[in-house]
Amino acid sequence: MSRKATSMKPNNVNAANAAMNGIEAPEITGMLARDVPMRLIDIGRTGCLLESQHRVEHGTVGELRLQVQHVTYVDDVRVTRCVLVEGSGSLYRVGAEFVQTRRPDERSIRRAVSTILRGPTTRGAFVNSVRSTGEELS
Repeated sequence: MSRKATSMKPNNVNAANAAMNGIEAPEITGMLARDVPMRLIDIGRTGCLLESQHRVEHGTVGELRLQVQHVTYVDDVRVTRCVLVEGSGSLYRVGAEFVQTRRPDERSIRRAVSTILRGPTTRGAFVNSVRSTGEELS
């Protein structure tokens, strides 16, 4: 679930050589990404509570993919807290807020949750099925 952009400057020797030749060394950016398996505990319009065997740094921004009944929903999230569950060994509760980096489409987690919370006929069905089956996120 993790996606973090990192700015990397060229080393000083290369930058000095480029400066002596009248060439400005470009700033190089890269992306470090990794999958962190998680289980959905709770979800709402603005964020969710996840459980993981891996610690996730506060402030980490990533793409959350949630599979429910063979349909994958996707949204960007920012980790707001990560707490070790006491007595569990290495189990963490991860709070994440939805980050509005793009307009929600038909596969958006935010849109799915809003639709379910609005409609009286399916209210809670989505959340209860996720809670009881413990769908894994990757």
